[in-house]
Amino acid sequence: MSDDTADPPARPGPVTLSQALNTDGVRRVVLSASYLFCLIGALAAFGVIENDQPTLSTVLGADTSFLAPALPADRIWWVVLVGLGVYVLWMWRPQSAGDERGRAIAYPASAAMSLLGIWFFLVRATDMVLGAIATLVVLASLVLTLRIADRVAAHRFLGRLFTQFGLAVTTGWVAVLSAETIGAAFVQHDVRITATPAETWGILAVTALLAAGMALLRYLPGRLYIACAMSWGFVWIAYARIMGEPRAYGLALVALISSLLVLLAALVIFFWARGRVRERTS
Repeated sequence: MSDDTADPPARPGPVTLSQALNTDGVRRVVLSASYLFCLIGALAAFGVIENDQPTLSTVLGADTSFLAPALPADRIWWVVLVGLGVYVLWMWRPQSAGDERGRAIAYPASAAMSLLGIWFFLVRATDMVLGAIATLVVLASLVLTLRIADRVAAHRFLGRLFTQFGLAVTTGWVAVLSAETIGAAFVQHDVRITATPAETWGILAVTALLAAGMALLRYLPGRLYIACAMSWGFVWIAYARIMGEPRAYGLALVALISSLLVLLAALVIFFWARGRVRERTS
């Protein structure tokens, strides 16, 4: 005999924001929207889709300060944009739905790309002081994203490559840009610190940037990509100081040495880390 008094099946309640954000679909949409905003900002900054304001290459030209790389250095932006785009496409693969690292860094990476998109608009339309602050914020967000990635193991080589290549290259290049924008802010506002020549301050700044780069290589994944991006920046700083204005041969020499040192340090730390992994697994 059937029980007519049985309770009806419980209906599922409304989906909370936390539950929605924890789904792969929402995660992918937020990631894609952030990348699209970053891409639009980059295209606008370089005058591809908007040319009524100075381009990024004009605002941060080779003669902006002693720390400004030559204009060909901007070609690395294409590597940055492609690398970030590859990560977004990787996350849309059905097979990547269970990729723990890709899911763990999705929202931090989205924040970093959104901040980078904002930086593109700020740095060419406002005071360079605000641009310098924005550069440091972008760098901090990228470092946080890679630190989170470092805590989650990638089970496949391609998963490790696609989730950290674009972010690591961006981190290394933005580190160089942070020094450039700070230098441009000092020049724009004619800030003078004692009677020390500007070239000397430039040498100290490059040395400090090298030290910061060593810290990034030591504590973040994707160290070879970070090193390559920073080395690229150092080389073009040296080129600009030798071939362009203002000329500073001493600073150029320090930049070239820094370029070699950051690559050498990345290789040493890379093989040291691999050796430690082998010891743990043996």
